[in-house]
Amino acid sequence: MAMPLIKPFFIALDTSHLNHWIREALSTKSAERKSAETFSDWLKCSGTLPLISLHHIEELCVHNDEDTVLWRLRFLHSLPFVAWISDGMANSGPAGVTSIMRAEALAAFAEPGASITRVRDLASRALIQVGTGEELLGPFLEDWLLLREEFLRRSEHSRNLVAVAHSNVVDLSSMPLGELMRGKIRGEKDLLRQLKLIEGSFAFDIAKHGDKRITNPEAVARDFVEKVAEARKNLPDTAADLVLQSLAAMGIEESDISPNMTVGQALDRGLFLRQMKIATARSTISFNDLKRAVSQDQIPSWVISSSLRQHGPSLPERKGSDLTDTHLACLSAYADLTLVDKRTLEAFRRANRANPILGKACKAIKRAASYSDIPNLIS
Repeated sequence: MAMPLIKPFFIALDTSHLNHWIREALSTKSAERKSAETFSDWLKCSGTLPLISLHHIEELCVHNDEDTVLWRLRFLHSLPFVAWISDGMANSGPAGVTSIMRAEALAAFAEPGASITRVRDLASRALIQVGTGEELLGPFLEDWLLLREEFLRRSEHSRNLVAVAHSNVVDLSSMPLGELMRGKIRGEKDLLRQLKLIEGSFAFDIAKHGDKRITNPEAVARDFVEKVAEARKNLPDTAADLVLQSLAAMGIEESDISPNMTVGQALDRGLFLRQMKIATARSTISFNDLKRAVSQDQIPSWVISSSLRQHGPSLPERKGSDLTDTHLACLSAYADLTLVDKRTLEAFRRANRANPILGKACKAIKRAASYSDIPNLIS
């Protein structure tokens, strides 16, 4: 008689838990090694599998000591069973939020009008793979070391991006789009003078609230303002044409604009379309068809990330790691339990109150002080 197959229980660890588990497994102290071994045995006996994404591995590789990175990778490589987010292809290595959104968009397109939970269930069939640590990382760990410099560069870029993108120095989100379109374009000298003032405000805000690892807030602010000034040279001279051309570049057509749409709603729609276009670039389905058929409220990863961004608490420091935390939070649609830090848990609580759809997209989300406390959360 054939034995029934038991579905694994997937847990998405916070990177701090993953680091702690690895560190104690490789520790010279017997008590710490015993703690890590106990957790590994629990995973095996309970049918629980860590769900790993590219974002986990990127964070493990972002360390100044190459030997530490190699030991971390060797630990993952040695795991007898592990689950990971794939790009939907056979024998795929670890993938991230872009592949998640691609699977979700294609699932929503394939079943018009599907609910967010239905889209999630359809997407999960293509997203999750199970195998050994070697199948996760491949036979040659040195290949990951070659990516380490790129991961470090991306980490620095994330600090600068979050510092600028999450700033409220210039906040027009509540302004009606029609009012913006009826405005006037500043002359070149007046514009440059205004941009200089904005640059100073950004530099001050980044120094005060940006990631403390940013060594030159003035340079970050200057780089952003220079890009704005450069982009302005090739744009129309009327506010209405400027707004419409900017929206068109994000995939928003004039017919998509509702009378009461705010600047924030338009930018939110544009960000969604841009992300979906990037995620589905390899698809044979035309983007125009996808845009017409797929709504924002159908896509779990978008609902999660946008809800946390819009409704999360204001924080004294905007860390670059917040971007990775948001990517990892998107695993809550697919892991049976997702572990998050205190900041992200509070963001989820607030976002759930503000957006009821979020609760339909996510499974269990909890916080644990240590990886060794996780079994108690489940049992």
